[in-house]
Amino acid sequence: MKMNRLALLSGLILVLILTACEKQIQPDPEPDKEKPVYLGLSCQGAIVIDADSGEALYTHSSDSPLVPASMTKVMTMYIVFDHIEKGYLSLDSQIPISANAAARSVNPGESNVPLNEQLTYSIDEMIGALCVVSANACAVALGEYLSGGTETDFSAIMNRYADSLKLEARYFDAAGLSSKNEITPRSMALLTREFIRRFPVILEYTSLTSLDFRGTVYGSTNNLLPGKTYHYNGCDGFKTGYTSAAGLCITATATLADKRVIAVVMKAPSSYARAQDAARLMDYGFTMLMNKVAVYGIQSSFL
Repeated sequence: MKMNRLALLSGLILVLILTACEKQIQPDPEPDKEKPVYLGLSCQGAIVIDADSGEALYTHSSDSPLVPASMTKVMTMYIVFDHIEKGYLSLDSQIPISANAAARSVNPGESNVPLNEQLTYSIDEMIGALCVVSANACAVALGEYLSGGTETDFSAIMNRYADSLKLEARYFDAAGLSSKNEITPRSMALLTREFIRRFPVILEYTSLTSLDFRGTVYGSTNNLLPGKTYHYNGCDGFKTGYTSAAGLCITATATLADKRVIAVVMKAPSSYARAQDAARLMDYGFTMLMNKVAVYGIQSSFL
């Protein structure tokens, strides 16, 4: 009887040991595809899209209107290139400078290159200044010239373009200082996608890390570009922004192999957080496009 009990007890212990071992070697369950991935973003609104299809790969309050600051200039430049395509302008067209634009260009509280009221400036050099330096006065001068009036007159044209592109956006100036300007992260990404799709030459400007503007060299405000503080591999633009109302913003684009993503970060608390959020979004976007299973553990291109 004792032998039977001992055998039974030994068998039970063996079963428990084998069961415990089996549990330990079971593979991890498949990730829940319905559960949102947490990227730890610091900003108030964000999105990353596939530039080819326009598909949203990750969103964070992407349909909430926010102040875009100098990302407003993307629409200003888009309108300029649309006018060039239609034959109304060329990159060599000379733009006059109003007293208003000249005064703005030397305002110490704004990002700018100095403009002389007695001179004219080509669209080519103005676009360079907008992309690299985020020169407010260049946006003002272009808006005044294209509208034949004031910056406010030009904002009406901007809003007509926004409506035609079905963007959730409203503009009140050409440069982006107005705290009344609003756009959703999704619309910002789609506008940038359309810009690159129609006018890929813009990437020759947004990828510049510095600009010689009439004898003075300026560094780019986009610190994700090669050689910059937070450079991201494959980044070739697009536009930064900052005001107290907007916080720190960026629309960034990068390529990996034959893929391109566009990320938008709005109202980040610091320059570092803005860059980190953009890098995380683009890393995740490329991960999705490359069909990688392990989202975490991928080596970031954010250096």
